[in-house]
Amino acid sequence: MSLFRYLLPLPLLALLPFANATAANKSFVGAGGNIRLSYASSLTPTRNFAGRPLMNRGWRQMWDGAPIGRGVGIVRFWELAKPTDGQGQVTELLQVGFSRSAAVVATCGTAGMVSGNVRRLPNRMLGGHRWTVYASGDAGMSQQVSATNLRSVINGACYAIDRVTYAVKAAPPAGRNAPTQAVAAARMDAILATIKVGTRR
Repeated sequence: MSLFRYLLPLPLLALLPFANATAANKSFVGAGGNIRLSYASSLTPTRNFAGRPLMNRGWRQMWDGAPIGRGVGIVRFWELAKPTDGQGQVTELLQVGFSRSAAVVATCGTAGMVSGNVRRLPNRMLGGHRWTVYASGDAGMSQQVSATNLRSVINGACYAIDRVTYAVKAAPPAGRNAPTQAVAAARMDAILATIKVGTRR
């Protein structure tokens, strides 16, 4: 420990670990300042909302085959990882989108919850707002997707947050330098915990 640390008052010493942790994070602001979040510097925010065999493309995930409706993808984060069971590869993903379409806003908390693969979860407070939450997913052809979906109407817009795990058992291994699934999942969950919707006051 350096002499500098000995000279610091105890309250400041207690904050040093947190300062080091936040230095490794970056900030993202999108949707005209309406979305703010922090993410690990090893990740890259993208506006690529491409789909997959078990996932529709676009600003929110729907699991009942219904159209996703008019909306805009704000940001997506993803990381390829080594699956916990050791087979194939898994992608841990988080995306945020929103819509001001009256039809979308009217069914913001219910659309996508009629499929047999959907399970309602308790509402959740996030960033000062209450969110409708449900678990969903699908499986087939050695692939499996599971997600936690959050929906909320804030300032007249429907916001969608989808926290997705996409596993492909038949795929080649993720790669030597890929993180474990637990590490990649923790990074996505950490982003989710920082999301704030609404312009600063």
